[in-house]
Amino acid sequence: MGSRGSGACCKQFAKFLFSHVGLCGMVVLYCVVGGFIFEHLEKKNEEEICYESRSEYQPMETKTVNSTLKIFFENGGIVSDANRETMEVQLRSVLETFRNNTLAIGYDGRDCDRYGLEGGPKYEWTWAGALMFSVTVVTTIGYGHIAPKTIWGRLVCIAYAVLGIPLMLLCLANIGDVLADIFRFIYAKICCCACCRKRKSRERRLQALKQQQDQNQQGQIITKNSDNLGDGEGIKADKSTIITNNVPPTNTEFSRLQSKSPSESLESDKQSRPSSASSTTKLRPVTPPTRSIKIVPLDVKTLSHNRPTKAEPPVIVDDDSSDEDDDDYELDEKKITVPLTITMIVIGSYIFAGAVLFGLWEGWDWLQSAYFCFITLATIGFGDVVPGTDFENPTAQAQLLLGSVYVLFGMAILSMCFSLMQEEIVSKCRWIGQKLGILDRTDD
Repeated sequence: MGSRGSGACCKQFAKFLFSHVGLCGMVVLYCVVGGFIFEHLEKKNEEEICYESRSEYQPMETKTVNSTLKIFFENGGIVSDANRETMEVQLRSVLETFRNNTLAIGYDGRDCDRYGLEGGPKYEWTWAGALMFSVTVVTTIGYGHIAPKTIWGRLVCIAYAVLGIPLMLLCLANIGDVLADIFRFIYAKICCCACCRKRKSRERRLQALKQQQDQNQQGQIITKNSDNLGDGEGIKADKSTIITNNVPPTNTEFSRLQSKSPSESLESDKQSRPSSASSTTKLRPVTPPTRSIKIVPLDVKTLSHNRPTKAEPPVIVDDDSSDEDDDDYELDEKKITVPLTITMIVIGSYIFAGAVLFGLWEGWDWLQSAYFCFITLATIGFGDVVPGTDFENPTAQAQLLLGSVYVLFGMAILSMCFSLMQEEIVSKCRWIGQKLGILDRTDD
């Protein structure tokens, strides 16, 4: 019993884990855990790199100062027209060497002893920065503004990408389909609801009118046939009344008899056979008509099915038409494809919103902000423009978190738009193939 219960729990857990909510939760949790891991692996190394670069920079700085003083001492400490050009060449050479070595070392003058203190240098590998790095890894954007430097950090980054990229792609595929269904439903209800209902109501009226015309035409044909078979005008009128209105006439002897279904009439005949002699004596004899009457065979099923309870003209009530039309409407709603212009407007609106937001936060112009949003959503990720790189700004951590959220939601929206665009392109290609005769109506 215990093994069966544990197996059922495992199945339920696996089912929830690979659902839409479970996949989204796994991606978010994976990025959060990656932020803590990379912060732990690289934060301490950031201080060590600062100390190493400063230890290389200080001797070079001292050597540059001594070379500069030497140039002045060799020229007597006086700058004249005779030695000015020579001193400029020597000083320029010393400064160029200092510049190149400084860029190679990568030291920016930080006070490594005050890391993490107030007024000291800020860590690049904070949790928010590591979270942003994890998001760029699993989404294959890869800005490159920060990268792991330690051996363990690089090994963990490889394993993290190997597991995270397929998980992210699986999540994007699932959430993209869900968002596509939601967006298609909203588009059908808002943009296509009125048109579809008008078309369906018009089709219902046309169908009801066509059925009315068909029934009237059928009644006229049957009436004409009965007139040709009958001999008297009174009989013709009675037959037309029976056929067109499906109501038994009241001026005949048959109207006094109680109408029964075929099954009931057969049972009554069987019961009345033994007492046929007594029953015939009680019934009043019916005087036969003077003229010979040809009985027109009627459709008993049709008459019994369409017989109204009152002597009124039959009313056409199509009970299944509304349900069928509703089913057709739902079917048409499922077949609705969103135009490419709508999906492009959605992508453009998301890029525009991000451009406005990052422009306000980072102080970028609109072109730079839009450029960053497009490069990010297209997973190109040059890394030349990245939010939250100004670590002296107190809102830098919030900007990194906002950038991570923007990237995750943007990838989901882009996946939704790609799914809708694929359906629209396939629908257009199928329509073109049907018009050209390459595909049939039933072919996919």
